[in-house]
Amino acid sequence: MRVQQRILADFGEFALRSNDLDEVLTEACRLVGEALGTDLAKVIEIESAERTLFVRAGVGWETGVVGHVRLPMGERSSETYSVEQGTPIVTPNIGQEDRFDFPAFMVNAGVCGAVNVPIFLPGGKPYGLLQVDSRTTWQPDEQTIEFLRTYSTILGPVIDRLDKIHALGRAEARNETLLRELQHRVKNNIGAITGLLHMRLRKVQSDEVRDELRVVAERIEALRLVHELVYAAKGTDRLPLRTYVTQLIEGVLALHRETPVQLDTCIDDVDVSTDTAIPLGLILNEFATNSLKHAFKDESGCLRIDARQREDRLWVRIGDNGKGLPTEKSASRPGTGTGMALITGLSRQIGAKLEWTSDNGTALCLEFQY
Repeated sequence: MRVQQRILADFGEFALRSNDLDEVLTEACRLVGEALGTDLAKVIEIESAERTLFVRAGVGWETGVVGHVRLPMGERSSETYSVEQGTPIVTPNIGQEDRFDFPAFMVNAGVCGAVNVPIFLPGGKPYGLLQVDSRTTWQPDEQTIEFLRTYSTILGPVIDRLDKIHALGRAEARNETLLRELQHRVKNNIGAITGLLHMRLRKVQSDEVRDELRVVAERIEALRLVHELVYAAKGTDRLPLRTYVTQLIEGVLALHRETPVQLDTCIDDVDVSTDTAIPLGLILNEFATNSLKHAFKDESGCLRIDARQREDRLWVRIGDNGKGLPTEKSASRPGTGTGMALITGLSRQIGAKLEWTSDNGTALCLEFQY
């Protein structure tokens, strides 16, 4: 009895440490064999769709049994009868048993005595059986039967917990795959829209319309780049700010090679959510694009981006060393018109405070909770 109590405790501790169902079931078979001094034990799982019994785990069996053998749930199956009756079924000597037929692999292994104990999941759904076998005639006493019943009662909730963990893991993996596919499709669709705009640009006769379409195309291209960086993050909901911003603005500079502007950054090592990263990236893109078009007059210059973590808030500044803001509002002023409306709307989306300055160039400061 003391050995059996220790085995129950040992199995409970092991089951709490492991999330591998096959490992847990194999250890359950090993421990029950140790407790009863038998050579053979196995856990048989019911495959309801096929009405078969699958040898899921076991100890003492030859190669090709555990993880391979399937048995029909026939009328002369001791396993089927035990599950239907919901009670342990003892066969002291299978050679003298006339109620049931026994599979060849058990006979070939020299099994003589066998005990089937049904395993039920919480709610009463049958999972399968714990089957303990002996190569000698075996008539377990009442205490041993109660031990096996207790053992199978413990196994039920353990199996149920691990099945749910694995189901959640599979669902999470599938959701991550679907998210990556969605991000990839969004990126490709945005690229297709950009391509259509460039095709239209080549056919437009009006310079004004051509300029407007080019601005729209550049904004969409920035959005495509943002989604490409999000997609590269492989489904995570946070991006490293320094890498993200650097790659984004370097992409903008690559689109405007005719303007020799360098990028200088000083960004804290922080992560931002993708919900924040996308509008922030579009704000920085809009500022950088306006600077490259209006601030330098085809002369060399510098764009600088700073980002500092301030407790639960993030302070971001992007500035150039160009000609600065004009004193009067006009179509040439950086940030006015559609550009200003876009920056204002995106900053409102992330709850950012905006501050424009014009001192040795133009700068935009944002501060927001992240």
